[in-house]
Amino acid sequence: MRTLSRSVISLSALALASAGMVVGAGTASAALTTYCDGDAADVTVPGDLVVAKGDSCDLDGVTVDGEVRVQAGADLLLTDSSIGGRVVVNPDGYVDATGTEVAGNLISKGSYGVYLDESSIGGAFSERAVEGADPFLYSYDSSIAGKVTVEQGLVHLQTVTIGGAVSSDNATYTDIIDSTLARGLTVSANAEGTSVCGSEVDGAAAFTGNAGVQLGTGGGIIDCDDANYFGSDVTVSDTTAGVDVSTNIIRGALTGEGNDPAPTGADNRVRGEVGGQFTDLSPAMQKARAFAAAEDAETHAEELDSQREERRAAAEKKAEDAGPANLR
Repeated sequence: MRTLSRSVISLSALALASAGMVVGAGTASAALTTYCDGDAADVTVPGDLVVAKGDSCDLDGVTVDGEVRVQAGADLLLTDSSIGGRVVVNPDGYVDATGTEVAGNLISKGSYGVYLDESSIGGAFSERAVEGADPFLYSYDSSIAGKVTVEQGLVHLQTVTIGGAVSSDNATYTDIIDSTLARGLTVSANAEGTSVCGSEVDGAAAFTGNAGVQLGTGGGIIDCDDANYFGSDVTVSDTTAGVDVSTNIIRGALTGEGNDPAPTGADNRVRGEVGGQFTDLSPAMQKARAFAAAEDAETHAEELDSQREERRAAAEKKAEDAGPANLR
């Protein structure tokens, strides 16, 4: 068998590197890694994609066969694209996806934020706590097949379908609007509270130690006109800035203790036990006072729109200045 000389192998590796790709360690069949800085459209990346620290990558109609890594301070803008593996976003990195499919998990490690619009995540979403970070998960008309686990930041989900359990712990706030959660929901220690409006939660829902909780139409966190459906027990405990539970269909129990002020609510249909502070609820007489510290979900969306537009505009400009990414 003829073998290549060491010099020929070195030249081959150099040629790949000059095309923006590097050969992974190990066997000759190891996947290629492509580095992206600039913009590209209508191409396929055969292996993994990396957006290096501080770079910006703007992709339209691009297929990445492998996974994507967005390094610290980098930006990845995706339009009508698909990722064959997971996406990992490092501190102060940003992912903005419209009409895009991610086959694997999306992992945020103290990122600037993740924006999803008419996009799908085939795996789970996780926001891992990183000291000093204040990331956001801002999603419209999208789906996440697996779990959603948030350990910090801002969460606004509107017309979103989620297949796994949802947990938001130590976030600033959690808004769930016109959305469908196939399993349970846990929201705890949200500094500005949580609201669920016009949504379906098929598993048990537990809200513990939040600044405020609004489930349904009656509270002061959000202007909500639509009922919620809860497929199992609902527990609300230790809330510090008002609780209102109104116009909900609850197939399990409605219970909770330690809420100060005491909960208010009306027009609920509860199939199970109603206990604790939720026995004989009365409608709120002064909603604004009960939720005085909370901003509504519409204000949250406006603020997140501003954050997104600012970062996206800067990322687009940086990618434009970098020129074609030459991913071919």
